[in-house]
This record gives sequence, structure tokens and C-alpha cells, in this order.
Amino acid sequence: RRPRRCASARLRPAGGRARWRHGCARAMPPRMKALCVGINYAGSDGELRGAVHDALRWVDMLVGHCGFSRDSVVAMIDEYPSGELVDDDDPAYVRPTHDNLLEGLDWLTQDVSEGDAVLFTFSGHGAQLLENTLVAAEEERVEDALCPVDWDSFDWGLVPYRLITEGVLHRYFARLPAGALLTVVIDASVVGVPLRVPLRIDFEYPDRETDNDAVTQGEYRETVVGCDAWLRGASVNALPRRPPREPSKPLWSRLAKLLTQDVAPPLDEGLAAFCITACRSSQTALDASLEGVAQGCMSYCLFQAFELCNFRCSYLELVEGMAHIARNLKREVMPHMDQYFQLAYGKNAGPDECLVLDPRSAVTAKDKARRRRGTRRRPA
Repeated sequence: RRPRRCASARLRPAGGRARWRHGCARAMPPRMKALCVGINYAGSDGELRGAVHDALRWVDMLVGHCGFSRDSVVAMIDEYPSGELVDDDDPAYVRPTHDNLLEGLDWLTQDVSEGDAVLFTFSGHGAQLLENTLVAAEEERVEDALCPVDWDSFDWGLVPYRLITEGVLHRYFARLPAGALLTVVIDASVVGVPLRVPLRIDFEYPDRETDNDAVTQGEYRETVVGCDAWLRGASVNALPRRPPREPSKPLWSRLAKLLTQDVAPPLDEGLAAFCITACRSSQTALDASLEGVAQGCMSYCLFQAFELCNFRCSYLELVEGMAHIARNLKREVMPHMDQYFQLAYGKNAGPDECLVLDPRSAVTAKDKARRRRGTRRRPA
């Protein structure tokens, strides 16, 4: 077995003054690591009010109820609950800049072994990147992207916008080995699923399992994003979790894409991978005041459903519970809410087979992949 590589990291875990450290030896218990991001874009024209709350609630829930140690949960937020901006030297939190997010993803996906559980959550703006209409083919896929706090800056004067694209996410998640458990939760407006897994359930039609096909540019241009949910919700102060302007690629970006082809391998078929997203194409993830607290609608439903299950349920049971709570919200509070949650997953670990964030579910996909190949686990 090859020895692990040690790596340095300059960021800090939530709740502690020690900086991140990459261990060189495999601990006997499973490792449980989480990167929780919440961005309110304070002071910008796309300011939100509840994304930071989502991230901080994730930290509290993971440590208090899910068996995560505080040193293994990293929180990235741009402002404190008081409204003051997070300082760059804060010992407990990290500012969610583009570079810090990349470093956080690097930490999250390094030194992961069979039996480990990894969680990435993002609350903030989701954007869609389209090729220029003069050169793009209708069948080309739309690439979803997450917006760091400095998303609207140009990188080196060449790459427009400092976004975390689904291709970037995939390159990090493709590192994870068979036998690990990956959970991704995106409370932002995305048109597809930013995790490249083959199957999906749209909870507007919860009895249907469909292929997780990418949204094409032709399909996307034919959709009209509804505004009813936040413009007509008179009883609820709601905001869309999408940037105030849609980023676009310049003409020359196509050449850059050809020169930097995505060569990352597909996710390991033995990786148990699940992705929960707030909505699908033409819908909008909402940031709203619920029970007097600004928060993401999907995050609110997730926390409520997980608590009702005593923090122990399958991924399918969790999202079914979330969908039930969302229906009640729509009926009683937000009649124009237009978002339906999405659950995507791999072919070797079904959402009814694996418990949420439970390392004991991590080897499900690896065992099933082994059986598909006709091999057996070697005795210890």
C-alpha cells in the first residue's frame, strides 16, 4: 500500500484555533469530514440573508447529532450573524473566496479511505455558464457553477468570473476512492445536478427514477425562469438564490476550453455518492424568512425532516420528508413557491440502501460494484 502524502493547509477548522492538518496515518475509526459554505454576499447587489445561517446550522447539527468532531467540520462564511464581515484572520471561520473554496475542496478530498464519509454543502448563488450564441451548438451542455463571495472578479484578466464550476467540483470528487461515502447538498439555483452521477429523482414526480441527463443550451434557452415565488409572496420576505446578472463566456473561451480539456476520470463506481439540490431548470432556490429566521427554503426543509427522523434515515426517506414539509410550506405560507427538490445518485448505491452521513453505508457501492464484476471481498 502506498504511503499517504502529507500536505500543508493554511485554513482553519470551525471552532478551533489549530490550522488544518493533513494526517499521514489512517485513524482506526472512519473519518468524517465536512466543508459547509454559506455566503450572503454582504453589501453587494445580490445580497442574501439566510445562507450564512444555513452553514452555521450545518456545523451545529453535524457536531451535535451526526458524530462529526468539530475539528473535522470547516465553515466558510462571509459575515457573522451580527452582520459584520468575517475577518481574514478569524480563528473559527474562513472567508468563502474562490481560492479558499478550492483549498477547502482540496482538504476535503485528500486522505480519504474506504469507510470514510465526506460532506460538501453550499448555500448561496448558483449560476449557469453558456457558450456564446455565435459559436455554441444547441446540444452542448449548460454548466452549473457556484458563486464564491468574489465571483464577479475576472481571473488573471482572462477567465471571466471566479466561479466554482461543476467541472471543478468533479475534478476534486473524482479523487475519492471506492468504499467512501460522498454527500453533496446545494441550496442554490442550479439547472442540473452538479455531481456527475447517472440517476435522479425529481420530487415533483417522486415515484419516477430517471437518467440524470445534462441540460442542453437549446433546452435552457427555451425555459423561462419564473419570478412569482419571490415577487408575489406578499406574506414572506423571499429572495432568489441566483446572481443579479447571468455570467457569460466570451468568444475566445471556446479556444481555451479546447486547450484545457477536462481529463478527470469519472467517479469511481464503488463510491457511494448522493447529491441533493434545491430545484431544477426553470425553477429558483429561495432565501426566505421562515419562523422569523432568514434561511434557505430547502435547508429549512432538510433540517426539519432530518430532526423528525432523529437524525437517522436513508437518503430517500430524508428527501421524501423534505418534500412533505415543502408541500406544507407551499400550502400554508408560500403558495407561489416553485422549487422541487432533486436527489441524484450512482447506480451501485441506491438512496433507500444508505443512511445519511453514516460511514457504515460507505461500502455499499463498492460491494455492489464487486458483485457486478463477479469478484468477492477478500477475507481480512
